[in-house]
Amino acid sequence: MDYHKEFPKDTLPSLWFFDKVVRDVGLQTHEPKKRGKAQDRVKRLRFPITSIIKLGRIQQASDFIGKKFITGRTEPISIFSTSYYQWFQLYEIWRTEAESAVCAIAKLSLLWRTTPIPNVMRMDNGMTFRGTGAGVARVGTFLKFLLNLGVTPLFSSPYQSYTNPHIEGHNRTFTEKLWGQHTFKTLDEIDVECERFNAESREYYEYAFQERLAQKTLRFLSPARPIITDVLQGTRGKKVCFIRFVEQWLERDRQSGIILLNKFVPIPEAYLNQYVFVTVNLESSMLFIMSEHDGIVDEILRQPFPYTL
Repeated sequence: MDYHKEFPKDTLPSLWFFDKVVRDVGLQTHEPKKRGKAQDRVKRLRFPITSIIKLGRIQQASDFIGKKFITGRTEPISIFSTSYYQWFQLYEIWRTEAESAVCAIAKLSLLWRTTPIPNVMRMDNGMTFRGTGAGVARVGTFLKFLLNLGVTPLFSSPYQSYTNPHIEGHNRTFTEKLWGQHTFKTLDEIDVECERFNAESREYYEYAFQERLAQKTLRFLSPARPIITDVLQGTRGKKVCFIRFVEQWLERDRQSGIILLNKFVPIPEAYLNQYVFVTVNLESSMLFIMSEHDGIVDEILRQPFPYTL
């Protein structure tokens, strides 16, 4: 982007060329990731890449970065982050009052006035997003917010951050390059740096995706539209999806299965130690579990899944 600003009439070199030049002059700060083993692991464990990609065109991820602390303040600082990782690339961060669904909803509602509402929202299994502590198979506040806007929730696999890699990678960048390089003393200083960080990210987003942003099919949130989180406005075509790793559970006599919204679902032992892609159809209250191998998706389980709102 900077090269284009400096030489607007020149043909842009490829990203590969930029990477090569940076490596050749010794300015690369991190060793390139060795992707061979990771790719083999994904294939061996049958990670549902195809199912995730096909879930929707525009995909976004959200998370709360771990608690932060500043000089002269004992209360922790909460940072909410979100990242478009499919069809668009945009990473935004904000300081929030707490790690709560209310704060996440407030930030996303404001963001979606100027950036497209995604088809899919990927997140971890924290109670903030899941919306339930002891309740079983309950659709919580944050899920209702997404579903009412036509967004499909997608939960990553518990305790496996690499199953939500895009937001986790961005969060590490924030910790290393923004938080780790500043000594903050006031909340205002944090907000200023977050705004600067977001402005740089948005500058690239608007430059790189200007043609896609001009499409009339994109959805935005009107300021006049009420944000409804206490009820689910219909279930037609709505679903909640999960990435899950099939394990043996000691508390269930070593039975193989997965946990969905605090509910145990047994799965045949043949699928032990592999990933599955799970869909809860809210319209039919049915559960569908798929296994994927080499891009081919097979249904391995279908059963009723009653839930509460």
